[in-house]
Amino acid sequence: MGKLDGRVAVITGAGSGQGAAAARLFASEGAAVVVAEYNAETGKEVTDELIKSGARAAFAHCDVADAQQVKAAIDLATGEFGRLDVLYNNAGLWYSAQGNYQPGITDAPSPLLEENIWDRTLDVNLKGTYLGCKYAIPEMQKVGGGSIINVSSIAALRVGSGASDAYTAAKGGVVTITRTLAVEHAQYQIRCNCIFPGAIKTPLAGPFTPEYEKAVESHVPLGRWGQPEDVAKMALFLACDDSSWITGAFFVVDGGYTAK
Repeated sequence: MGKLDGRVAVITGAGSGQGAAAARLFASEGAAVVVAEYNAETGKEVTDELIKSGARAAFAHCDVADAQQVKAAIDLATGEFGRLDVLYNNAGLWYSAQGNYQPGITDAPSPLLEENIWDRTLDVNLKGTYLGCKYAIPEMQKVGGGSIINVSSIAALRVGSGASDAYTAAKGGVVTITRTLAVEHAQYQIRCNCIFPGAIKTPLAGPFTPEYEKAVESHVPLGRWGQPEDVAKMALFLACDDSSWITGAFFVVDGGYTAK
């Protein structure tokens, strides 16, 4: 028996990194998975991989900042698999500068931050969370409950070595909307929790150089970068009945970085 047998999950940003790891793990635990991904090539690859493994899966081409595309992903879940139990708002965007700020190209401190970077970062990271919940919650109400898992970042908890005002603002917003969603929808047995990943080795955190990797590792008490599977296992806990009395809570997955 899998921990998600009979359940249906929509995972945004499931074409790579943390989302792809969660798609594989959720499927291995019995869930039907909608791979909602902006990059059609990687999204279809992950979907095909899941189907070949014997899992139930479907691909939704999805820009989470576009209401109709988000709605279509939710509709695909209910149309293809008959219900919706889990929404994992994993899709994220960070115009990383690593200290080399380029106006209009990278995130930056506000005086150097151009509106196009601010707008797109807030649209994907914060508006995308809202849109997922907007369309998923009514479907969860129909089946008597569900689990929403939002993804913030340790950037919302602690200032790092380079200011990314758009990213930190968006991820801070994810924290507060998680609380309101949890309280408002508890009456429907819909739980909403939030994960704060630290330095996870995914394309979002790159580009990687040996110097960059070692510099980050030196600040992590457990001495290594996190892997996408580290976050996926936390997401599985929040998706399944093991966390049935947990809502409005925050879970840091960072190797001890924020405790240091």
